[in-house]
Amino acid sequence: HANTILVMNYDGTQFNVIGIQSQTAAAPTGFVDLALPSGLLWCEHNVGAATPYEHGLYFSWGNVIGHAEGSGYDFSDAVYAETPGAALTGNIPVNGTYDLARHNMGAPCRLPTVGEYQELNNNCDSEWTDEDGVAGRRFTSRINGNSVFFPASGYYNGTTLISRGSYGYFWSSSYHSATNAYYLHFNSGGVGPANNNNRRLGFTARAVQ
Repeated sequence: HANTILVMNYDGTQFNVIGIQSQTAAAPTGFVDLALPSGLLWCEHNVGAATPYEHGLYFSWGNVIGHAEGSGYDFSDAVYAETPGAALTGNIPVNGTYDLARHNMGAPCRLPTVGEYQELNNNCDSEWTDEDGVAGRRFTSRINGNSVFFPASGYYNGTTLISRGSYGYFWSSSYHSATNAYYLHFNSGGVGPANNNNRRLGFTARAVQ
């Protein structure tokens, strides 16, 4: 079994098992084990960020090129129509072509599905908080007490950053329609783990593995 150590003794002819030890696997660096039913690990920071309190990059859905705050990129219908993501007619496959987490952070990182955001919300208590001068929500596992912080990074509509410090918008890999995709939404009042919105908008993202 995984995470099991066999203690063995060699008698000159064969190895004999003399003990079995169970070992708890540590989460990979930068990822948090929330003891979720799926076994999924959540990254502790946004895609394009180095710490939990940085906002990272903003992405339109299905596109791996992220844009930093103040870049001047236009998250508009006309620009989105010319991007690879606009051609998607289903969920984002786990590959470097459309999966922005896999492309920017490498395997086995990937974008979460809408169902995985629901699992996170269902198995964690979340609290609106201000940490290191950054507003957001901390999701704390009801199972093992570990937690991850999501900053309220707002979103881009066209070239305008909206709702920084009051709302969080995080893309999933799940398709909704020709115009919309699913995302995690939160503010000080609560969490919406299965919202959908226009794919052209610039949302932040979080990786899982």
